[in-house]
Amino acid sequence: MRPLKLTLEGFYGVRDGMHRDSLTLDLESMPEGLIALTGPNGVGKTTIMDNLHPYPIMPSRASKLSVDAFSYWDHICAPNALKELEWEHDGIRYRSSLSFRKPGKTGKAEYYLAYQSMDGQWRPVSLPDGTVSDGKADSYNRCVEAINGSLETFFTSVFSAQNRRPLAAYGAGEIKTLLAELLGIEHLKALSAKAGDVAKVLGRALDAIQAEIVSLSRRRERVTEVERLINADFEALRVARTERAAAVTAGNNLTQQRATLAVKQGESAAI
Repeated sequence: MRPLKLTLEGFYGVRDGMHRDSLTLDLESMPEGLIALTGPNGVGKTTIMDNLHPYPIMPSRASKLSVDAFSYWDHICAPNALKELEWEHDGIRYRSSLSFRKPGKTGKAEYYLAYQSMDGQWRPVSLPDGTVSDGKADSYNRCVEAINGSLETFFTSVFSAQNRRPLAAYGAGEIKTLLAELLGIEHLKALSAKAGDVAKVLGRALDAIQAEIVSLSRRRERVTEVERLINADFEALRVARTERAAAVTAGNNLTQQRATLAVKQGESAAI
């Protein structure tokens, strides 16, 4: 990405530092080589540098590299403000137009990204998935990132702002994300995310199966205990039947003895 022309209107840095309502910086007319902005503190150097890119963020003023961590409204001093940047990438000229209107307490922002066609006309950028830069921040961000890469990678590898967090402070996940984008293997990251989702689904299914196995194990233990009790009852029943048979045999013997004694008693009585 190569910035070509920058126009700022209604920014605090331009008004307070340069005492102007607007600023236009033509970078194409500058000579080749290293260009340095010099001047005392507070004259607007950081405001210019923070806007020499198409992303809707002033990186040195943001708490972190995310559009959600920055608001242009904190740096706009007029009811109508504008940031217009013409830049080039891969031989194509683009124009980012960020307009801000705040006539009252609430404001409205519109973000447009256009490219210059072969006939010299400016046309809205459209992506293969059907996304068209239509003034909304979401579609604008998607178009810019499709051309220049993600915001985090851009401000880590291409654009170094003031107070930028050093690479040594990055976590392992952030380094992996940056390397994946720089090496062009985002599809592997997507596959990894899908694999993670599949692993989560399989993990939940495995948890359910393990819970069912635990339930079946408990049931098996209960069945084993019932079988043990049934076997114990059968053993007790077998012993009771043996004792009953012995008792019946003893009863029969006693009955026979009683009959014999009765006969002998009768004979004795006769005698």
